[in-house]
Amino acid sequence: MNLAIRIAAAILSVPPDVLAPMVCRSRWICEYASDEPCCLTCTHLSITLNHPRPTSTLIFQVPMIAPPPQNQLEMQLRDEIDSVLSGSCCTASNDAPLFAISQSESKFVDCQSGLPSVSTDGDLFARSKDDIKPSPSTYGEVTMLGSRQLFHHMGLASSSSYKQGNERDYQFYDLGSGGGRLVIQSHLELPHLSRSVGIELSSSRHSIAMQTWEELEQSGNAERIRRFAKKAWGKEDDDFNDMPSIELHEGDLFKLDISKATHIYVSSLCFSEDMLERLVEKVESEAISLQILASLRLLPLQRKDQCIDGDEAAMCGKKRLVQLGVNPWMEFVEMSWTKARGDGCPVYFYSATKLT
Repeated sequence: MNLAIRIAAAILSVPPDVLAPMVCRSRWICEYASDEPCCLTCTHLSITLNHPRPTSTLIFQVPMIAPPPQNQLEMQLRDEIDSVLSGSCCTASNDAPLFAISQSESKFVDCQSGLPSVSTDGDLFARSKDDIKPSPSTYGEVTMLGSRQLFHHMGLASSSSYKQGNERDYQFYDLGSGGGRLVIQSHLELPHLSRSVGIELSSSRHSIAMQTWEELEQSGNAERIRRFAKKAWGKEDDDFNDMPSIELHEGDLFKLDISKATHIYVSSLCFSEDMLERLVEKVESEAISLQILASLRLLPLQRKDQCIDGDEAAMCGKKRLVQLGVNPWMEFVEMSWTKARGDGCPVYFYSATKLT
């Protein structure tokens, strides 16, 4: 019998003979291919692992729950934010009709991403009726519950045990911010952030983000919720004299100044390998304030030894100022495409060290 099943049975206090049939029917059983570095292919996940190939492994479905609020006021704050954002146009529904973009814009986004088409081993996103697989222009986002999980794991939430540096200097960046909900939620829910920044390549999705934020500002909800957030966190208005800024940019994430970002989230699930390599180079040569980076895919931390022609050449030869940890930790976070299943998507968290 498979060693992974025996280990899982021991952990769960279930007889192996009882667990084995359940595992064989489970979508969470993952078999390793024989190539090196071994490639782990699951129904919902495909990643490359740089370690000796075991026979198989088992990934358990993790219940999606939000980190606990610190007090009743924070619970009320979450309810208020959920109510406001659920009624806005920046939150995707299951079919996300508001985030559909034209064919020409879709081709533009895919082309700029360097990945005209993507082949995946599983239904990471719900496929269309024509069985079209996801590409960089495919839309999916962190849910509101998932955002709280993300904030917690990045050390930004009130429940986080991981904190370092001066909280007043925390700046959250979402690279590929879509409809802007994650950026807006971070601004409303985390009163200690000095800045929340998002950048999106799709002009129509950027317009949705701007429309949502303008509505929140004009209605007075943004300022009202921010003040309530301070109270929920036990802060007085004097603790945050300046209204923290929120910035929603349209454009290429590789042209954005990230030198002041302390926490970065990248929805990189449909990024090409080349994009991931460029992302690592940009972060390690520019993000001098970075503490934590979260990515939906494992990052290729082995830098290229030589420059290549094209846009990537601009990144060559830059001095590495920050080093991302080679051993990220993984957490499951609820996404719009996993919410209906009641489970989450793996997110990889990298700590950053400033080089002297």
